[in-house]
Amino acid sequence: MAAIELDALTWPQVRAQIDAGRDTVVLALGATEQHGRHLPLATDALLGDHLARMLADRLDAFHAPTLRVGCSEHHVGFAGTMSLSESTFHAVVGDLVRSLLRGGFRRIVLVPTHGGNFAPLAAAVSKLDERQSVTALTDLGVLFQIAQMGEREYGVPLAEGGLHAGEWETSLLLAIHPDLVAMEHAEPGFTGDLQDALKGIFAEGGVAALSENGAIGDPRRATTEHGERYWSAAVDLALEQIEAAAREATTTRAPRHS
Repeated sequence: MAAIELDALTWPQVRAQIDAGRDTVVLALGATEQHGRHLPLATDALLGDHLARMLADRLDAFHAPTLRVGCSEHHVGFAGTMSLSESTFHAVVGDLVRSLLRGGFRRIVLVPTHGGNFAPLAAAVSKLDERQSVTALTDLGVLFQIAQMGEREYGVPLAEGGLHAGEWETSLLLAIHPDLVAMEHAEPGFTGDLQDALKGIFAEGGVAALSENGAIGDPRRATTEHGERYWSAAVDLALEQIEAAAREATTTRAPRHS
């Protein structure tokens, strides 16, 4: 069955679906921040909308409105970037989870689509009394797996795939919103070692100290075809994490027999 758009229904319609057994909701945690000269500030939120909707399709679940501002302090200074402090982000995540559970949902799937949200999300969920009802995808390694796919299948070096507004992220947006991608302005940003980039992004000075244009990678080889392949892999990788978390939760809750 198709995903149910949570905000398109009345509350009695939502309640009826929950009572019928559709009690899972998928919520993406995106950002509004710079993405180089060629991608819009809404990139992470748009990717979140799409990924959460596809996951909700596969899980027969509700798709909640994406949180469109996240922890983007390392991008502040680039015009238009908006950011929450980690303490505020923790509070927002907690409030959203509790409100959805109070409304009858039994399972909340949280999907970060901005790199800066992964660690704060893990910390936020660890503090929740309700964490057994939450599945949070907090493995940042998924991003590296997509970059490695670009190298393996399309010959795109890891440095070009990058971490931010590089080949793979640009390809993902080309596949769903080509009208918002300005490939005529695509240009390389920081194209050094990705581990060095990951350390530098969160150091003093943030992304601006690494890349004048804000990109970590080189987007010029991005294509719609690549993006469609990356989307297929991203959904499969996310579902693997969700299923693994569900198995772990079942094992944790299983009664012990002496």
